[in-house]
Amino acid sequence: MATGREIDVLSEHFAAAPATFTTSPLYRALCPVVAGDRSTLELLTGRRPGQQASYLFFGAAHYLLLAGVAHPLRDFYPSLVGSSAAEPADAGPVLRDFCRRYRTELGELVRTRLVQTNVVRRAVALRYALWAIGQRCADPVHLVEVGSSAGIHLHVDRYRYLLGDRVFGPADATVSLDSRWLGRTPPPDLDDVPLIASRTGVDLNPVDVTDERARRWLRALVWPENQDAATLLHAALDAVATEPPAVVAGDAVRVCRDLGRGLPPGEPRVVFHAATRMHVPADRRVAFDRAIDSIGDGGPLYHVWQEPPSAPHGGHAADPRGELAMHGPDGVVVPLLRVDGHLRWLGPLDPAD
Repeated sequence: MATGREIDVLSEHFAAAPATFTTSPLYRALCPVVAGDRSTLELLTGRRPGQQASYLFFGAAHYLLLAGVAHPLRDFYPSLVGSSAAEPADAGPVLRDFCRRYRTELGELVRTRLVQTNVVRRAVALRYALWAIGQRCADPVHLVEVGSSAGIHLHVDRYRYLLGDRVFGPADATVSLDSRWLGRTPPPDLDDVPLIASRTGVDLNPVDVTDERARRWLRALVWPENQDAATLLHAALDAVATEPPAVVAGDAVRVCRDLGRGLPPGEPRVVFHAATRMHVPADRRVAFDRAIDSIGDGGPLYHVWQEPPSAPHGGHAADPRGELAMHGPDGVVVPLLRVDGHLRWLGPLDPAD
């Protein structure tokens, strides 16, 4: 039975959530509707610990619509009806009806699914971090992604990158990622990165990219207006399906130490996570950080993260504008870039650069 305090916290979460959905007018319009709907908030108390309620709920509703559920709510989704989508401001009563009719289906998704958003452009951040690591370490690196989902970012060296008027990566890449570079000087040479000796993911629920329902769930987590991100996701999933990386199923707190021991002794390893620590329950975040650091017991560790300011690594005071940061074997945190959460833009920490 949900407590009044649980419902209040969820209501506050949705009331504040419009600031998160910067590129989704529909979700911004629906957040206050959910914040005032006790029945839907009660349903969300059944989610797994650490899962962000707004991402999970909107993903679940989107998933049912993508699966073919016939309900007038679909008329508000550009992902389903394109430019003819109805005005978001009118969607509130329709959403409430949808939640009443499909409460059972929504509840099942909320209980069993995880927020496994695959923002393909975050590979741009990892590519930049690999360049920064390459300035410190010339050896091939073993790449580990925690919260890897479908393993898209583990193919970071196989994508094409367009930053401003510069292009990096293999010319025959089937996936091209474009981001705005906000620096006054050009970006560094992102072709000057270490070779990747091995690539391994860690995820609570690894995604089988050949499973249509699994792919639909990943698509459902893309906001309905972001068609370019959805197109990139499909292209990246197809690319990964040709050579899926190894993904270890399990909780990072439990599996990271053994994973690190399995890497060649003395060889450098890079651990990356993006919007993952934010889903770790607050009382387990210290253990999460220690588990990642344990991968460095057998060789030099370069730990890279792109997390919101609300979930910085090890108490590091992150830039509230959004930040990519890392630490090397010495443990000293080094901010690398200002970044948009979905990597539509990136730039130097100092706007004058």
